[in-house]
Formats: sequence, structure tokens, C-alpha cells
Amino acid sequence: MRDKLKLFLLAVVILGQVIGAILLFVHVVLAVIFYIIYGIALILLFWLLIKERLKEKKEDEENDYRDY
Repeated sequence: MRDKLKLFLLAVVILGQVIGAILLFVHVVLAVIFYIIYGIALILLFWLLIKERLKEKKEDEENDYRDY
């Protein structure tokens, strides 16, 4: 589930940036809306990646067998 969400957010980030750049020349208001969506998706993507990394780090600490 999280992998699909990460891929979806990554696609939204990529498409949002490209479409936003194109719309800057055509319709500025729509470009701003796309950049806002791009920013929100980027923040959510970073949040998911950081959350996943902290979870992995916690699991690594629980399964640390260096003392044996």
C-alpha cells in the first residue's frame, strides 16, 4: 500500500512540475495551482520516506546482535 502511494506521489510530483512549467507560459493561475499541488505532494512524499526510514532504523536497533 505504501509503495503504491509513494509511486503515486512521485508521479504527481514529476507531472506537477512539468505541467506547472508549461502552464507558466499559457495560464499563470493554473500554473500556481499545479505548483501548490506539487509542493503538497512533495512534502507528503518526504514525510512518508522519513517515516519509513525511522521505522527501519527502529527495527534495526531492535534486531542488533553486535553484542553477541
